[in-house]
Amino acid sequence: MRGTPASGWRTARLALGVALAAALTVGPARTAVAGEFRLLLEGEAGLRDDGAYGAQDTQTPALRRDESLARAGLDLQLSYALQRLNLALAYSPSYERSLKDPNVAGTTHRLDFGLVADLARRLRLDVRERLLKTPNLDLYAPVTAPETNAVTRRGDQLSHSLDVVFNQDFSRRASLLLGLTHSLRRFEASGLTDSESLGARLGAGFELARGRRLEAAAGLARYDYRDRGDADVRTLGLAYAFDVGRSSHLRLEGGVYSVDSTLRSQVVEPDGIRETVENGSDQGWRGSAQLAQERQRFRWALGLSHDISPGAGLGRAVVADNAFLGVSVPLTRRLELGLDGSGSRQSDVTGGAAGDAGSPELTEFAAGTARLAWNLAPAFRLDGGYSRVWQRSHVEPFANLSYARYFLNLAVRIFSAGETPKQPESLGRPTPDDEEPHDH
Repeated sequence: MRGTPASGWRTARLALGVALAAALTVGPARTAVAGEFRLLLEGEAGLRDDGAYGAQDTQTPALRRDESLARAGLDLQLSYALQRLNLALAYSPSYERSLKDPNVAGTTHRLDFGLVADLARRLRLDVRERLLKTPNLDLYAPVTAPETNAVTRRGDQLSHSLDVVFNQDFSRRASLLLGLTHSLRRFEASGLTDSESLGARLGAGFELARGRRLEAAAGLARYDYRDRGDADVRTLGLAYAFDVGRSSHLRLEGGVYSVDSTLRSQVVEPDGIRETVENGSDQGWRGSAQLAQERQRFRWALGLSHDISPGAGLGRAVVADNAFLGVSVPLTRRLELGLDGSGSRQSDVTGGAAGDAGSPELTEFAAGTARLAWNLAPAFRLDGGYSRVWQRSHVEPFANLSYARYFLNLAVRIFSAGETPKQPESLGRPTPDDEEPHDH
């Protein structure tokens, strides 16, 4: 069943409910339990211009135009550190409206939540939830993890992913891992297929030395494409994670996958419509690498991945190659430079001739952003920057795009408590002194 505007809005309201519930429940706990609560709420207003948007798309003339938009929104960040629990949440709803066409308007919702908790003396819980709901005018947002980007020719999109991991220690060096994952992608554009995946993995972890860990895991997943078909996926993997110095962390993973797919399609014949069913199977390799460093003021992260994926709107399993790089460095006491880049590619699992000219690539995407953040005063911050977005599509209904984005944004602090909140991706194992001081 294809997502509707109402269903997308219900999911966005759920995201808002999670954010507000966390703020209301965690905030009072600050006085009841000895911990560290950090909260930052900002109001934002700005302008954005997508010059020569859709210049390479020869199939949709309506896309080939400049687009200037005004934006207003909120940015809520909070983190809470206890001896046995760390959590962090970032939620940003924003409303955008075209300066040229009053009918072009919409609200974007971004939610990122992380939780690390010691449920018992030897049982640990890790939770990561990410949700992005975009209207038909905001087609690109920087990412902080290897994620697949594919830009449609218009139409709302909803992307959700949840990862829950239980880690049971049997000794100081050996542990059992149980992970559950759920993801959902919905589209309003015609020709795109919604997808939902549910998976589980079981593995073991071994502490080889302080700051060095080896993990082995096996996983099962099912991809559901509603009336278009489904796929059953099996994976095996081996991962090695270790600390590089006091503030850097590296994780390497490699393995194999196998997939059995059932694809349904309708063929129009003279005597009516006939449904065809195609079964197939394939196998291949998978791998990823992630390196991150977070210090008091300098932060950067790098990630690469090659893995089986439900696919973005394609209605079948694909191989996805993703990469990202993000850097944040202060230039002066009040001026900070941020750089990020991401790329993704979707290819047919079989490696056959799926796209034009016999190319196995289905979609290719790349984007980069450079931004400057200027702290005008303790309660005011000015952000400005430039993004370049490029996409080539070998299949319908994705667009060929190449455009530049210029943006300017003013953030006003509405309320804050404590120091700058930690980000969900930077949460570590809960300890009394897990936090480092940050200045906002």
